[in-house]
Amino acid sequence: MRHDWGRTVGIAAACGALLVGCAGDVSKRLVSDAAFQTQVLDAFGGNADLAGMMVDRLLAGDTRTLVMDRVLADGAAVQGLMTRVAQDRTILDGVLNLAVQDTAMRSHVLDLFKGMQMMGGS
Repeated sequence: MRHDWGRTVGIAAACGALLVGCAGDVSKRLVSDAAFQTQVLDAFGGNADLAGMMVDRLLAGDTRTLVMDRVLADGAAVQGLMTRVAQDRTILDGVLNLAVQDTAMRSHVLDLFKGMQMMGGS
C-alpha cells in the first residue's frame, strides 16, 4: 500500500492551522468573555501545578513588577512572606545586607538593634 505524503502533509498543515487559530480564539475569548475568564482562573486556582507554571511565567516576563506589587498590596500575603523570611536565616541575612546598603536604612536597622539590646534581647 502506497502512502500519500501530500495528503498527510495537508492534514498536518490543517491541524496546525486549527491549533493556531484556536490559540488566537482563546486569547480573544479570555479578554472578552467574563464567564470564560472565571473558568480559566478557577482552573489555575484549583490546580497547584498549573498555578505554579503561571506564576513562573508571570515572574519571568514583563509582569514581574506587577506580581510583586499585587502581592505586597495584600496584607495576608505580606504577613506570610515576612513569616517565611523571619524563619529563614539565609533570606533574612540577605534582606539585612540589602537594607544596610542605604545609609538611612542602615541607621534605622541599627536603631532597631539597639532597641532590642535595651529590651534585653541579644
